[in-house]
Amino acid sequence: MTAGPKPHRLAYIDSLRGVAALLVVLMHSIQPIATGPVKTLIYDIIDPGKVGVVMFFAISGFVIPFSFPKGPAPLARFVVSRLFRLYPAYWLSMAAWIAVAAIIGGAMPSAINVLANATMAQTLFGQANLVGLYWTLFIELLFYSLCAVAFALGLLHIGRFTFGACLVWLLVAVLFAIARFALERKVPVAVPLCLSIMFWGTLWREATINRSALHRRYALRVLALFAVAIPPISLLAYDFDTGLEEYWVRYAVSYCAAIGLFMLLSTRVRLTGRVAVWFGQISYSLYLFHVHTKLLVDEAVARAGLALPAALQVILSIAAAVCVSCIVFTLVERPAIRMGKAVGGMIAARRSEQAGAPGAAQ
Repeated sequence: MTAGPKPHRLAYIDSLRGVAALLVVLMHSIQPIATGPVKTLIYDIIDPGKVGVVMFFAISGFVIPFSFPKGPAPLARFVVSRLFRLYPAYWLSMAAWIAVAAIIGGAMPSAINVLANATMAQTLFGQANLVGLYWTLFIELLFYSLCAVAFALGLLHIGRFTFGACLVWLLVAVLFAIARFALERKVPVAVPLCLSIMFWGTLWREATINRSALHRRYALRVLALFAVAIPPISLLAYDFDTGLEEYWVRYAVSYCAAIGLFMLLSTRVRLTGRVAVWFGQISYSLYLFHVHTKLLVDEAVARAGLALPAALQVILSIAAAVCVSCIVFTLVERPAIRMGKAVGGMIAARRSEQAGAPGAAQ
C-alpha cells in the first residue's frame, strides 16, 4: 500500500486540462466546416475532440483518488467538494442551453429530460443528454462513486486493487464491444474502456509522482494491454455507423494518441506557464459552454447577414467561448469551490466536536 504525499496543486496537470479542453473546442469548431485533407484527417484518422475527452479521463484518474481530505469525515467532505465543484456550473450550462435553444428557435426539452439531466446521471434514467457532450460527466460521476467505495473499504491506494480495476473494466469493454458487434446496437463500450483508462491514470500517478516501482510495472502492463486491446475493441464496436459518423480507425488512433499525449505532458514536457495553467483553470467552464457560444456566434453572424471567412468565424466562436468561460469560472465556479471547502470545514469541525464530546466513545 502506498500512502502518497500530501495532495498539492500540480500546475502541469492544470495545463493538461487546458490542452484537453482546447482540443474538444477545436474539434467542435472546425468539424462543421472541414473540407479536403482536414476533413479526411479528423473523420478518418484522428478525432481531436476524442483525444481531449480521453485525456480528461486520464487526468481524473491521476487526481481524484488523491483528493480525499485528511482528518474527520473524509468521505462526506469529498462528496461535498465534488458536488460544489461540478454542479453549479453544470446547472448554469443547462439553463444557458435552454436559453440558446429559445433564441435560435431550437427544440425545447421536456421537463422530465431537464430534471433527469439535472442529476448528471440521465443515462441511468434512459434520458438523452441535453447537450451531447454531457455524456462524459456521467462517466466521471461513476468513477467518483467507485473511488468513494474503494476509499471506504481501504482499497483505493492498494496497487493490486487499481491494477485489477484496470483489467476488469478493460475486459468489460471487450465484452461490450463483442455485444455491440453482434447486436449492431449502441452498447456503451466507451464507459468501461474510459473507466479502465481512469484507473490506469491512478497507477501512472503513483509511478510518476510517488516513484512506486510496483505501480510502474502495473501501469506498463496495462499500457501493453491497451495497445493490444484498443484496436480490436474499436474494430468490433465502431466498424458500423450508428449515426455519429463512426469509423473504427479514428477511434483506435484517438484513444492511443490521447494516452500517449497524456504520458508526454505529464512527464517529459510539463507545461507550467501562466497562460497554459489559466486555460486549465477555466477548462471545465470551457468544456461546458463552448457549444453554446458557437451557436450564438453563428446565429449572430447569420442574422447580421455577414459572409465571414470560415477561419475567422471559428476564431470568433473560440474567443467568445474563452471569454464566457472566464466569466463563469470567476463568478460561479471559483465561489462554489470556496463554498464547498467551507462546508467541508464545517463538517470536519462538527465531527471533531462530536468525537470530543463526553460519552462520545461509549
